[in-house]
Amino acid sequence: MKFLKRIGVNLSSPKNPGLKGYITFYRLDSGRHYKVYYVEDKFYSSKEVCNKTNAIIKEVSSESQHHYSIDIFFEDPARYYFVSYHNSGTHFSD
Repeated sequence: MKFLKRIGVNLSSPKNPGLKGYITFYRLDSGRHYKVYYVEDKFYSSKEVCNKTNAIIKEVSSESQHHYSIDIFFEDPARYYFVSYHNSGTHFSD
């Protein structure tokens, strides 16, 4: 698994002002992309995605915190407030 980038996301709403999260992007050895979503530094969900079709291959979520409005906020680029890349990527071996 190779780290590609991290994106900070403003998840604020009237019910949850100031809520922040981020998405961490990885590339798996298979070539697929793996996205991990965090809310306030706690695991929220993850998706393994085909990099050609963007189809979701596998998805895991934290059922105790899952909320559909947060899913929508994570997918809205207007809510992104930072992007950090690693130039050569960091490889995580088993």
